[in-house]
Amino acid sequence: MKSSATSSSNVQPATVAIIAFAYFLIVVTALYFLNPSYSLYRSFAGTYDLGSYEFLIASTFFSLGFGALVLIIGLYRGITQSARSWMGLILLGIWGVGMLLAGIFPANEPGSTVSHMTTVLLAGIFPVEVLATPETPFSWLHIFAILGSLISLSLAAILLSRRFKQDENWHSIHRLAFLLALLILASSILFFFTQDAGLSAYIGTVIGLLWLLLVAVRLQFIVVRTIVR
Repeated sequence: MKSSATSSSNVQPATVAIIAFAYFLIVVTALYFLNPSYSLYRSFAGTYDLGSYEFLIASTFFSLGFGALVLIIGLYRGITQSARSWMGLILLGIWGVGMLLAGIFPANEPGSTVSHMTTVLLAGIFPVEVLATPETPFSWLHIFAILGSLISLSLAAILLSRRFKQDENWHSIHRLAFLLALLILASSILFFFTQDAGLSAYIGTVIGLLWLLLVAVRLQFIVVRTIVR
């Protein structure tokens, strides 16, 4: 009875996480049609204040961050204590918070090399005038949040994926999860050795999203299977 109750409590985090990640995919796809100048790559390269859809663009970061934080709750409940990686969960939480910060503090289009005032929208809603030369302080926060979060996600994915093999419910996906984790780490390292940092952040985030969806869907499957039994 206790096991059934615990499983039932995991349904909501798994479902919410899947919805949050699906929202990201849906909105990003919609933005391609709503605003031809928008691209996911440019968002991670540091220039996402494009057109009149700043809030929608910011919300994509919020959905990733919120989904990750909710997923942590599900993983804490859905993985046996012996297979649980506390450091992995903490690092996943850091990634989630980093995505929220990236959504709150916007990037900006490079402007004049001369110091000038420009208006940015915090969280895509609140206009604030800040000094730009050509980048704003918020733009740097946005970029650093993404970079730090990407490194955190790669380490979290590696730590968690390695421990999956110690839990019979997760054993079947641990090889695929670990492979994706290594690819995320590779893109994080590539960030420091390429002139196109935005591209490596973009690739890492896409692969990271695949890892998150794999884990969230597996958690949902485990929970539903347990309840049915």
